Amino acid sequence: MATKPIPGGQEADMLKLPKWFFKWSEDNPTDLMGPGILAGVVGGAAAVVALLVAFDNPYKTVDYQTGPRGIGMDVSKFVKDNPQYDAYAETYAAFERPEAQEDEPTAAEAYGETVMAFGDLPQSSFDRLQEAMSAWVGTPVVLYDNGEVDETTLAITQSCVEATQYLNTDWDTHNLASDGRGVNCYTCHRGQPTPPGSWLKAGVVNSAASGWAGIQNRLLTYERAGTTSFVHKYTQSEFTALPVDAVEKFLLDGASIKVHDLESRVAQQPGDPTWQDAERTFTLMNHQSNALDVGCVFCHNTRAFYDATQVTPQWSITTLAQQMTIDINQNIYEPRSEILGRESAKVNCMTCHMGVISPLNGRDMVAEWPELAQ
Repeated sequence: MATKPIPGGQEADMLKLPKWFFKWSEDNPTDLMGPGILAGVVGGAAAVVALLVAFDNPYKTVDYQTGPRGIGMDVSKFVKDNPQYDAYAETYAAFERPEAQEDEPTAAEAYGETVMAFGDLPQSSFDRLQEAMSAWVGTPVVLYDNGEVDETTLAITQSCVEATQYLNTDWDTHNLASDGRGVNCYTCHRGQPTPPGSWLKAGVVNSAASGWAGIQNRLLTYERAGTTSFVHKYTQSEFTALPVDAVEKFLLDGASIKVHDLESRVAQQPGDPTWQDAERTFTLMNHQSNALDVGCVFCHNTRAFYDATQVTPQWSITTLAQQMTIDINQNIYEPRSEILGRESAKVNCMTCHMGVISPLNGRDMVAEWPELAQ
């Protein structure tokens, strides 16, 4: 039985709906697409907003201010990429020292005069430190002559201990060992006998050329196993056609990085020393940028790269790190080649930083074992 419709005004009063709604419905009795789309759009937008509120914005960015306000010296990065997270921190093994027992002998008393370092430690702590170092470098470490380790291995181990203590003591201004930060074996080795971020001299890489042209236009790649989840890969030319020997010239030989002057270069040709050093500088800047995952404005004001009065505080820290790297490459790692009988791997910014500003997410590396800082 058909029901008699209620007049529009009475129906509006009863259902609390506006009159235009009933007028529109009378004029468009079968058009459901319009309100359906409207309802879908509104509902979809509400759902997206609800998801963003519940699970946070997946495309949220974070801004890092690197210089004075108002001149655009900042870097924006997606939070989802977590650009400053050191994945190696997940595989770091911490070893707490055992409590010394009453009348426990020291390492020197237990193992004799061949103990190369940490002889004043109680024997149990000494053994635990050997265990920790073995895990940090991915190969057994022995700190005394036990009759099973050859002289070369012992000499390299002693050199590594001295290098660690030297970095934590003489270069505390950069490594912050006095605050417990510092470095230990894992900072460079990352669980591998050869540090994945170390490097060797490039030599001539372009056999079709000689001289300056022989050290560019080739991709010299280092690829070493990292953690169980990835392989660490980087190049000396930073994926460019620039010279591959920039790290060698600047962070081993100690060549000057300051190549800016106001002289005209119109009459000069590629191969001129000034051009060559400038291109090496570009390579080094790319290396440092990739080693810390930062851009130029992390250290420089791009309006005036040459002006030392307009740089950021990070510029001074980086300059100090360059001097530190030159020091240890010249006085520790290059002389080690004589012990090995072959070229010794050396260090650069990537060796410790591995793509982040703060290695291992800022973990304190000598707080557990302050003996690593002499």
